[in-house]
Amino acid sequence: MKKTLIPVLLAAVAAILFHQCKPLDLTADYKDITVSYGIVNIQDQIHYFKVYHGFLTDGNSLEAAGEWDNVYYPVDSIEVRLEEYRNGQLTRSAVLDTTTAVLKDEGYFPSPKQLLYYSQWQLFDDCTYRLVIRRNSTGEEVYAETLMVHNFTITRPKVSWNMNLNQPYKIQFYSAENAAMYDVFLTFYYIEVNNSTGEIEHKQLTRKLNGDYIRASSGSDVVYSGFTPESFFNTFVQRIETNPAVTRYIDAVDNQPYYCMRLTVWAGDKNYLTYREVATPNSSIVQNNQEYTNFVSENESAYGLMASRNYSYVDLMMDYTFGHNEDTLVKSARTRRLNFDYYRNSPEFVEVDQ
Repeated sequence: MKKTLIPVLLAAVAAILFHQCKPLDLTADYKDITVSYGIVNIQDQIHYFKVYHGFLTDGNSLEAAGEWDNVYYPVDSIEVRLEEYRNGQLTRSAVLDTTTAVLKDEGYFPSPKQLLYYSQWQLFDDCTYRLVIRRNSTGEEVYAETLMVHNFTITRPKVSWNMNLNQPYKIQFYSAENAAMYDVFLTFYYIEVNNSTGEIEHKQLTRKLNGDYIRASSGSDVVYSGFTPESFFNTFVQRIETNPAVTRYIDAVDNQPYYCMRLTVWAGDKNYLTYREVATPNSSIVQNNQEYTNFVSENESAYGLMASRNYSYVDLMMDYTFGHNEDTLVKSARTRRLNFDYYRNSPEFVEVDQ
C-alpha cells in the first residue's frame, strides 16, 4: 500500500471513529461498528487491508484512539475474507492472515506497530474483488467490492522535454479502463557528495503536478496541460536546502545515465473518486459532516472504502537531448547556490554513446 492515497483515508477513518466514540449516551447499548479500508492494485504483490472497530469513551477520544484494544478487533473475533468474482461467478475465496510487520507513522492510532490483514494473490483486471468481514459472535457479514483499474500507458513525454519551456506542456496518456480520476507526479533524483569524506547519499524530490484531480476522459486519451516545465526549477529552490559542504549531481534512475526524472500517473477508480469528492471540505459557510462508504451492512454497521488504483510511469532525461536543461540547473541564478555540478563530473558518471 503506497502512501500516495493513505493520508486522505486515515483522515476518513479518524472522522468515522471519532464520530462513533462521542459520549452522547453512555447508557445506550454498544453498537459494533466496523471501519475498514483498502486499495488494491493489479501491479502489487501484496495487498493490505485495515480493519478497525468503533468504540465508546467518556474520556478524551484522541487519547482513547491510541489504545490498541479500543480500535482493533481481537483477531479471533472476526474473519476477514477476500473473494474473487469473474462474470458474476465466485472463482476464489481465502481467509486473510494478519501481520504487524508493516510499521505505521506516528498519529492518532497505535504506532509504530499496526494490525493489517493481507493477501498475496495475483489480481486480474477482468475480475471483481470483494472484502468480506464476518463477526464471529453473531455471524453477521459486511462487505465492499471493487472493479480493477487496468494498465495504461503514458504517450507524452517519451524520453525528455525542454525543462526551460515557460508555457504549459501537454502530458498525455491512454485512459485506463475503470479509472475515474488521475494524479500526476514528477520525481527528480539526485545525489549529494560530501566534499570532505566523498560519501554519497541518494536523494529524491517529488512534486504533484496537478492541483485538483484530473477526471477520466471518455475518449482514448487523457491530456493534462496544467504544468509548465520551467516551474520545476522553483521546486528545487523551495525544497532543497543550501549546503556548501556537499556537491550535488543528477542521479541515474535504475542505472540509466542521464535519466534523472520519473513522471508517474496514478489512476483511481470511481469508488475512490466518490469518496474524495465527499470527503473534501466545501467552500460553504455551513460545513456539514459527510461520510461515504461502499461497504454493505445492516443498520449502517460498517463504514470505509474498498477501491482500486493503478499507475504508469516514464523515465526522462535531464541532459543528452536538451543539454541546456543541465546548464540551467548548474549555472542559473536561481539554482546555482544549490551546488549542482555536471553529471559528467559525478563519481557515478557512466558515459554513453551520443
